[in-house]
Amino acid sequence: MPATRPHIDRDLKRKEIIDSAEALFLSDGYESTSMAAVARGAGIASNAVYWYFPGKDDLLAAVLERRLELSVSSLPDPAVTTMEEQVLAVLARLDQVARLTAAVHQRSGQSEAVAAVHQSFHEQIDQMLRRLYREAGLEPEDSGLAASATMALIEGIHLHDEHRDPAARDELVLWTIRRIVSGKDE
Repeated sequence: MPATRPHIDRDLKRKEIIDSAEALFLSDGYESTSMAAVARGAGIASNAVYWYFPGKDDLLAAVLERRLELSVSSLPDPAVTTMEEQVLAVLARLDQVARLTAAVHQRSGQSEAVAAVHQSFHEQIDQMLRRLYREAGLEPEDSGLAASATMALIEGIHLHDEHRDPAARDELVLWTIRRIVSGKDE
């Protein structure tokens, strides 16, 4: 049986638990991952996880929050990259957590913690897309509509095309962005 390891710093234990949960959520999925498996992966007693996270949704929220922070901080510099490069970078980051997309949407309706992280993700991506569309010449109101349409397209692909081809997805998203920016209704 794993020890509680009281000599280990609380922040380090929390990080180890999140590391374990992230690996399991991404490999096995949210539904298939138990808190006991997370504890085993972190090398702690099963009940110790609950000292840090009241439930599995809180742990999912912590994983998502960390992934969001890392993803946003690692996006390419907008001063030296094109709109298309920035959008493709976001899509690549989303691919890394694609296995969790459906769980996030489902759990958002039942968990304030997951809903808050999901909302934060939407707000950050919406701000980025609005800025990119304004820089591409769209009026502020149109940039908001374009950002919403682009996000709906991306989420739809992630939710409904489990075996998506990233290259085909990228082509579809970029085609849509180009049409919005050019104003052509082809």
